[in-house]
Amino acid sequence: MSSARFEFRGDLALTPLPEVLETIHGYKVPGVLSAMKDGIEKKIFISHGDVIFATSGDRHDSLGDYMLRTGRISQEQFDASVEALIFSGGKKRHGEVMVDMGILTSGELYSIVQQQVRSILFSIFDWEHGEFLFEVGQYRTDELIQLEIPARQAILEGIKHVKDAPRLVKLLGPSWTVFDPCWKPEDLTNVGLASGEMKLLQYVDGLKTLKDLVVLGPGDPAYNAKLMYAFFVLRLISRRELTSRSIKKIHMKTLGGTYAQDDETPSEG
Repeated sequence: MSSARFEFRGDLALTPLPEVLETIHGYKVPGVLSAMKDGIEKKIFISHGDVIFATSGDRHDSLGDYMLRTGRISQEQFDASVEALIFSGGKKRHGEVMVDMGILTSGELYSIVQQQVRSILFSIFDWEHGEFLFEVGQYRTDELIQLEIPARQAILEGIKHVKDAPRLVKLLGPSWTVFDPCWKPEDLTNVGLASGEMKLLQYVDGLKTLKDLVVLGPGDPAYNAKLMYAFFVLRLISRRELTSRSIKKIHMKTLGGTYAQDDETPSEG
């Protein structure tokens, strides 16, 4: 984070979005996080520790395309609303036009726009490369429909939406990696862990390996691995650097289970 220029920039291939958001959250400052990839720019607006809005330069993320893609409107309704939008000469937004046409009620529009914005936000979590820039400062937005998602909850939810679970497993380490708990009750404020997710966090004891833990969570191993990565990013658990000798000692103390050694093993220490 540059205090002179009030910005934080980098490469998403080196610092994935969840880690970027956790760093920003640590500074407790408002601003806009822009992510750029292949000519597309998406923005996340942050204020008072919350993610309040997200925008996208990708037409695929527009309200009309989102509603058509998710089956909220038919192709005929989409075409007619686009025609009416063009006829408005830019004086109205697509959502307003659809309300005027009776395709949506105002209440339905509010709910759908919130879902659309969340979809934009969570789509960036799947970006494996690209540039990011966080610019610190107050800003204004004319959007009337805003989210109020605590940043750490957004990190958890975004990670759970990631399609490529193996990518996150690689960020955690090999299957023999051991994690220590390092959370306090106040660290869970505004994270929003469900009961099954909380149980998985409590299984982290400095003895169980990643391989052990991913079968103990509320979902399948891929889903549980994503939860483990979320715990790691949120600094609820820490990774312990172990030698193969200490791993053997841990497994001698662990009741039950077997240990299958990876192709990649740590050096003796």
